[in-house]
Amino acid sequence: MPIASVAAGVGNAFGWVGLRGEVFVVQGRLSVLAGTGVVPIGHGACCNRLPVPVAGSVRYYVGRQQHRVFLDASWSVLHIESADAFADPYWGPITNFSYGPGLSLGYSFMSTTGLTVTVGAGLGRESYGVTPVAQLGIGWTWWRHHPS
Repeated sequence: MPIASVAAGVGNAFGWVGLRGEVFVVQGRLSVLAGTGVVPIGHGACCNRLPVPVAGSVRYYVGRQQHRVFLDASWSVLHIESADAFADPYWGPITNFSYGPGLSLGYSFMSTTGLTVTVGAGLGRESYGVTPVAQLGIGWTWWRHHPS
């Protein structure tokens, strides 16, 4: 059964472009995830700073082998605003993140050697309304192997 996982990717679970970690808490079926990444916004953000959003989720897997379908309940950035008119000369544009809950379905291929590929999509809800959430990542999963 899987113990923990790390992945790099794009989408809400990765803080848009970033990394996420996963810890399996209930016999490989339930896990807790946390991610952080970067969102390059506007011309000032590329040179002075990159906003750093975070994400968290709880995931339930169906299947115990390499091919797994999951349901993911998350809290992540769903909308980004950049106000260039109020840009700080040193820090660049002011960036506002709008966080909210999301629910998505996905698929993970977790090879017993460690390679893991994840894809998922769903919907999130924030102050601007309903918005799509998505993720695509590649990483590594550590497994607990029982002696034969």
